Amino acid sequence: MEQQLPLEKELRDVFANFPAFPESLIELLVTIAPWGALIGAIFGILGFLSLVGIGSFVSVASIGMGAYGSTWKMWVSILGLGIASVIYLLAFSPLRARRKRGWDLMYYAFLLNLVINAITFSIFGLIISFLIGGWILFQVRPKYI
Repeated sequence: MEQQLPLEKELRDVFANFPAFPESLIELLVTIAPWGALIGAIFGILGFLSLVGIGSFVSVASIGMGAYGSTWKMWVSILGLGIASVIYLLAFSPLRARRKRGWDLMYYAFLLNLVINAITFSIFGLIISFLIGGWILFQVRPKYI
């Protein structure tokens, strides 16, 4: 029996009620997933490095304006971007080989995104990420088992 990831069974049950994708769309998503992960990782890492520099300036400027502690959401989001980018990079090879490990890494990135949205009180982002991201993730899951 395969090892279940945290909340995987519960989420699989939720998304089992969603409409199924056509097999051709699932195959297309599985084919382009590794390249999407690689492109996301590259742009994510570049964005992370840029945002660390910009965020440092914004933090100093906000202190100068007396807005102490107002940038915590920004830093949580930047940290989440950095971690997710590394996960996407690690997922490239297993996704390309259609191994379960690749799906597992994308699942962890999905959970990370939900946690970051919850921590930063981004309710709209949380709902959209959960519904669309989870639906796609659990539609392609059988291709990686």
